[in-house]
Amino acid sequence: MRLSRQQTVGAKDMLIKKHPLALQPPPESVLMRPVRATDTDRLRANCWPNRTFLTIYNLVQRTVRNAADERGLGIVVVGTDDTPLAYGQFTLWPTCAEISDLVVAEPLRGQGVGTAMIQMLVKRARAMGANAFEIGVALDNPRAAMLYRRLGFEDSHTLMMDLERGKEKILFLRLDI
Repeated sequence: MRLSRQQTVGAKDMLIKKHPLALQPPPESVLMRPVRATDTDRLRANCWPNRTFLTIYNLVQRTVRNAADERGLGIVVVGTDDTPLAYGQFTLWPTCAEISDLVVAEPLRGQGVGTAMIQMLVKRARAMGANAFEIGVALDNPRAAMLYRRLGFEDSHTLMMDLERGKEKILFLRLDI
């Protein structure tokens, strides 16, 4: 029996929903480890040059505490010299694991680093019992929103949030497993 184009697309959509890319194991070629307080300087230099040292240090400290309490985890992607080049974290909430603060150094964007980080964060959150994931993105960052959708996240809701640039609309995407 020959499938029509429409049936093939439908089957592909079903496959994507059953096995989203976010649930695939991250590639071993992307070196990742838990974040440490000593990473703050390099994270500022490589990922967040417009943030203050104290802002990044407080974020990392909160993430390290969450990891110690088994309520989350922060990871960095590192170069061969162990220098942090990307950052991401998740926090466990009663209804889901929230993935946040994803940033990849400019030269590494578009090379699968963000995908690998999300895959690792989802893997580690699942190991801690999470079965739903949310991730937020500013509406003026369509590239990130496209990545999250490609990984299997679906648009959920929007909120006005006061972030570093003042109030802005944030789209939250969700992945239920």
